Amino acid sequence: MSTRQPDDGRELFNAPTHQSLSYIRYICCRSNTAKDTKRQDRDVWGEWWYCRHRANKYLPEGHADVVWSVAFSPDGKSVASGSRDKTVRAWSAHSSSSIGEPLRGHSRGVDSVSYSPLGNLIASGSMDKTIRLWDANTGQQSGVPLKGGRSFSCVAFSPNAKLIASGYGGLSVDPTAFTVQLWNVQWRKPASNPFKGHTRDVYSVSFSSDGTRLVSGSYDKTIRVWDVEREVTIVGPLEGYTSAMRSAALSPDDAQIVSCSDGRAIQLWDARNGGSIGEPYEGHTGWVESVAFSPCGTYVASGGADNTVRLWDARTGRQVDQFKEHTYIVTSVAFSPCGQYIASGSYDHKVIVRKVLGDEPYLDDDSARGMVTSHMSITQIFECLRRAGCADLSFQMDSRQDNAMIASGGGFGDIWKGKLHNGTNVAIKAWRTDAFEPCGYKTLKRAARELYLWSRMDHPHIHRLQGVILFRDQYLGMVSEWMDNGNLHQYLRQYPNADRYQLCTHIASGLEYMHTRNTVHGDVKAVNVLVSRDGIARISDFDSSILSEANSGLVFSVSSSNARPATMRWAAPELLSEQAETKTTESDMYALGMTMLVNSSLKLGFHSLTVHVQEIFTGSVPFPERKDVSVILAVIGGAVPTRPPQLGVDGKGSMMWHLMSLCWDRNASERPSAAQVVNALVFHICGA
Repeated sequence: MSTRQPDDGRELFNAPTHQSLSYIRYICCRSNTAKDTKRQDRDVWGEWWYCRHRANKYLPEGHADVVWSVAFSPDGKSVASGSRDKTVRAWSAHSSSSIGEPLRGHSRGVDSVSYSPLGNLIASGSMDKTIRLWDANTGQQSGVPLKGGRSFSCVAFSPNAKLIASGYGGLSVDPTAFTVQLWNVQWRKPASNPFKGHTRDVYSVSFSSDGTRLVSGSYDKTIRVWDVEREVTIVGPLEGYTSAMRSAALSPDDAQIVSCSDGRAIQLWDARNGGSIGEPYEGHTGWVESVAFSPCGTYVASGGADNTVRLWDARTGRQVDQFKEHTYIVTSVAFSPCGQYIASGSYDHKVIVRKVLGDEPYLDDDSARGMVTSHMSITQIFECLRRAGCADLSFQMDSRQDNAMIASGGGFGDIWKGKLHNGTNVAIKAWRTDAFEPCGYKTLKRAARELYLWSRMDHPHIHRLQGVILFRDQYLGMVSEWMDNGNLHQYLRQYPNADRYQLCTHIASGLEYMHTRNTVHGDVKAVNVLVSRDGIARISDFDSSILSEANSGLVFSVSSSNARPATMRWAAPELLSEQAETKTTESDMYALGMTMLVNSSLKLGFHSLTVHVQEIFTGSVPFPERKDVSVILAVIGGAVPTRPPQLGVDGKGSMMWHLMSLCWDRNASERPSAAQVVNALVFHICGA
């Protein structure tokens, strides 16, 4: 879903043609050779210029006029577009081919398109005062059009696909005519009274994830949050803009609203109380037409009159990237469901899909060669991490944290309990600068990239890194969500009757997610698993594994008294030999088994996985009867834990023990994958 400009000549054309990037997929290409013009009054000059020169352009297959709106299908395989040429088109998202013929039926321009969450319908709103529904598979119109008394500037499906929200636009002397309306998809009739409050064109509407709220943005410079059932404004109007509001979108967690305006700035708002969040995002050199949140809420995409699409880190407001393929105003942007692609539409008649988050930003190879030593300032290290893409949270919290309380000490740093400006509790791991050893620049670069990838992870069983700060001007602070229940050991001591099988499933699911992203944890054990307030286990402490190996990042001294003990008890046999191999997904699985054993005395297929399961069930470390040195010799010699009495002799207990035993297979290639372990836990063991 996206917005469009009024059809009364408020356009500006003032940018050079940019060469296309090699990784861009052009869904609809056309050649544009018109010369640039100086900025003029966009209410009059822009439209005259556009109408005069568009007739001189070559027009191959594709839209014949401005593309007002783009939207991804729920499966991410196709993109729908609506144009001033009165048609809706569907395109393959990963090739340059159109899907079927243009969808024709509107008698005036199509201002907005939206895919049903079910993927079966496309809704299109038009200046012809109708909303038409199209069968996404056949391209045929589905049922009768929805008819309103005014042109439809925007449309959006509800999460359950039963409703469509619309916003009215067009010329009117009656300020109460610009309303938001709900429609029943099945009956093709209004499902509500008009939502009244806006006094100009409503250019964007979006539902909350549960469908109970609706956010609308208007040319009257305001944003409103509506209660869908009561049909009243519950937050707003938000009135921070001095110029027309172009687009507004709700974050996936429904906590924030991002909006843009004629004033070139992008602003975040608290969706609960209407307060502005942080400083505006600045970078566009013309007004901003459209904004969208990524599915994980980490990024914001924007498109505007400077002909660019820009990508922003929503946590810091920092611009991550910009794309200059379009030659005229970008009218609409949309993220793919996977979050790796952004589609955009433009006055240049093009729809473009680009991959933006596949290859993460990283440090330039030649930007800081040489040795990174223990004498390197923490500010320099922080800057390297920030440039690699780690979010700088200095704008969201006081980096001094004078009221922070130390919670615990660790091998590489201390854990502090701090707060964001909005009062949210966070954990701050302050890495000690005296723990650094000399390492090469490329090593630092790899560490920075790994930490950035950690911050990008979005899974219910992964404890996500929110960002970094310069903690008290002398420590590198890693900021993450504060977990009231502490680590898994602490949680099980406090709640001995917790469902240990379910906790095993949580951890295995988190590992499965990591492994599908080609990421190895390397230090899976109960103390590195945190438990949320509602009893959800989340894998944590990626920094310990990232920064403890010279070949994967910054090097920390593990020979000091602060080094973490007994990690070898969770280590797969291939990691304990003199020719130790690099940590792998298979060694993660071995450790997971050990962790489950301590949690439930269950043996899993992978060695790491099995050790972790052992922790969950027994509550002790693997091989508690042995000293550290003898553990290494025993594991190399083929020893595995004995079946603990805490693990029942019933069918469920026997299946768990068998699963752990598979994880401890000395042949790493024979250990089960995390996905197989999750499948065994969910469909066989937990249901037994």
